[in-house]
Amino acid sequence: MKSLPAERSLFNLLARCVAMSLAGVVIIPLSGCANRVLLDERFHDPRLINWTVIDDRDTIEGPSEWRVELDGWVHQRSNIWGLRGDFIGRWYGTYLIAGDVGWTDYTLSLRAKPEDDDGFGVVFRFNDAEHFYRLLLLQDGMSGGPLTRLDKREGADYHELWSAQKGYRPGNEMMIEVEVEGDAIRASIDGRQLFEVKDGSYRRGEIGLFCYAQKGQAFDDVKVVER
Repeated sequence: MKSLPAERSLFNLLARCVAMSLAGVVIIPLSGCANRVLLDERFHDPRLINWTVIDDRDTIEGPSEWRVELDGWVHQRSNIWGLRGDFIGRWYGTYLIAGDVGWTDYTLSLRAKPEDDDGFGVVFRFNDAEHFYRLLLLQDGMSGGPLTRLDKREGADYHELWSAQKGYRPGNEMMIEVEVEGDAIRASIDGRQLFEVKDGSYRRGEIGLFCYAQKGQAFDDVKVVER
């Protein structure tokens, strides 16, 4: 049976994708090959030209100290946190933001390596410094840990959407993945799903990295793929 022209075209495109992958080539996705890569940050450039630092107002022990180091990871070296006496439930800190406010449905993945035992995580569908979602991980009991929590920030306040009494081990590298599609939000750590919740408050926005009193936190291989 002869193949139709469209079938041959699709087969040839897929074959090229497989061949390039086996050859170790970094593929720039095309239509019919894979979803479009919106961001692929390996932190080879110490200038962080595609990123913006935002510190919450009236924080303590700031400003933040985001920098790319010789190990090829971006590190946050300040113990920035606040407000004094008003931190559990909000966990104000510092953000490193990238992307486009027009991004809608995407998968965010990255590697994280905590040295401290306080708070770190990722933000997504980031509209501005007071409107976004945050996946937060905490270990220190004095800071409210152990805790893993999904929040929605509206103005000065955070609203919990999901949480579990589980933290992390300082010194252990982990893989974090967040998916947003329509009003669905899913997250996993090291391939194990944490949750799937629905919230349609924010439908688009940038992505970012977050630290709360987390001196020495490191991140690498930040990737955003359109869904």
